[in-house]
Amino acid sequence: MPRETPLSVFIADDSAPVAEMLRELISEPGRIEVVGQADSEADAIAGVRQLKPDVVVLDLQLKTGSGTEVIRAIRATPELAKMRVIVMSNHTSPHLKAGCLELGANQYFDKVKELPDLTQELRRLASDGTA
Repeated sequence: MPRETPLSVFIADDSAPVAEMLRELISEPGRIEVVGQADSEADAIAGVRQLKPDVVVLDLQLKTGSGTEVIRAIRATPELAKMRVIVMSNHTSPHLKAGCLELGANQYFDKVKELPDLTQELRRLASDGTA
């Protein structure tokens, strides 16, 4: 069933240029809307709690804190527990990926090689309303 409202996305990344590039890459008027952005663990958690987006696109390395702690905070908050969390990181070791998925991330993409996969997944979520 198609979504009635745009898919809302929150971006947490320590690099402002990368976050802006992600914003431009994934935004599609009427379909996908970036509703917030943060570069630290505390700001990401506060922003996600306030805005309650459909999806969080999360880097593991933040200016202060860690993306893994953001995942833990989201999964520990009942009203956010079912929120989709997509990790987008330069750190691509199988061990790290498995750890993030075990913590509750829904997906884990390589920031360098899998940007098209991220955009494809967000478009799928925007189309089928499963987020």
